[in-house]
Amino acid sequence: MIPRYFDIHSHLNDDAFSGDIEGAITRMRAGNIWTIVVGTDAKSSQSAVQLGSFYDAVFSSIGVHPSDNKDDHFDEDYFHRLVTMPKVVAVGECGLDYSRIDARDTAEKKRQKYLFERQLEFAIKENKPLMIHCRDAHSDMQAILDAKKREHGDRLRGDIHFFTGDVETAKKYFDLDFSVSFPGVVTFTNDYDEVVRFAPVDRIMSETDCPYVAPLPHRGKRNEPFFITEIVARIAEIRGVDSREMAETLVKNALLLFGIQGGKTETPQ
Repeated sequence: MIPRYFDIHSHLNDDAFSGDIEGAITRMRAGNIWTIVVGTDAKSSQSAVQLGSFYDAVFSSIGVHPSDNKDDHFDEDYFHRLVTMPKVVAVGECGLDYSRIDARDTAEKKRQKYLFERQLEFAIKENKPLMIHCRDAHSDMQAILDAKKREHGDRLRGDIHFFTGDVETAKKYFDLDFSVSFPGVVTFTNDYDEVVRFAPVDRIMSETDCPYVAPLPHRGKRNEPFFITEIVARIAEIRGVDSREMAETLVKNALLLFGIQGGKTETPQ
């Protein structure tokens, strides 16, 4: 069995879902939706794994966010124990975020790069794709990925989540064999329509990033995986294709990148 929709990046482990996780999962099942619950530190990564082990429609990604954690600590032994769990499909949310720092803060940039590169090397070792967070740091991110791609080849792969860059930025990621995923912002702004149209059909993903940034017509509400239907419909509209066909393509892309077959994971050799 495969889903009708795939939300590749959610935070069902967030406190916003306290007391309503069963409701959110029930609505997902009604819509035949699968999701990847994402960790941003050791604790939330563990809860992501626990949700994946408990619910058939949930997979998990484990990692340390670049700016939500102000140290460079990545406990590889701890995360190795998590990554061996059957439904862990990616490493992250990891990456670079310069959006809230002074451009001259070289020490903070160095800290984030070190933290990200440790997780990148961990993903290579464990043969998992990366779930990348990148804000106002695409030049540095692409320089790192380009160098590591030459070193590791096809073992380095992943998705740039919540992509809000331009076409030229996206093209550089596509040249590195990375995909980009689009969240609810595409439903209430036209700023990213050109990128959505330009992206190769096998290099795009759909995500909610819930509980944040709910799509229209749910703006102002807590976001949840069930709302992925609105995002997929808008992606299809922008690209001028049938919504059901777009949903099938996005599911196929997610299953391939994250090594999921029939609800189980497979690690490429």
